[in-house]
Amino acid sequence: MEFRFEHAKTQHSIRAERDGESFRLRIGERTYLVDLVRAAGGELAFRIGDQVVTAHVARDGETFHVALGGQTFTLSVAKPNTRRSAAAGGAANLNATMHGQVVRVLVSEGDAVKRGQPLVLLEAMKMEMRVAAPHDGRVVRLLCSAGEVVQRGQALLELAED
Repeated sequence: MEFRFEHAKTQHSIRAERDGESFRLRIGERTYLVDLVRAAGGELAFRIGDQVVTAHVARDGETFHVALGGQTFTLSVAKPNTRRSAAAGGAANLNATMHGQVVRVLVSEGDAVKRGQPLVLLEAMKMEMRVAAPHDGRVVRLLCSAGEVVQRGQALLELAED
């Protein structure tokens, strides 16, 4: 899942991916391995290295207000790039149809795929869903990885028609 926020008049992005029992957070060029300690009543306690940090979170639709370290940040879910190429045979994004976790990515960049072929396995509420190719084509670019939590509408991969 990717979020955007502004701090000191500069736009930043945070990308959160599950890494086993932990989460890997990429904030700009830095990566942090974070363990969730407690999540209850709008309060998150998490461990980064030897330090336990507490944040207070309030959600308003797809916007999160986070109080952390004496500062308040407003995070919004990053909108996926869903533009289609205007060129014939151009690549288009294949998007997640539900919020969930990527269990497996079954293809690699450059792979030729057939209509109906499973490309990505998503899991939500103990239910597994296959994201299949809507047409014959070629995988141009992967935009997700196993263990990552994705939102409905988030781009999973770019697929060019053959």
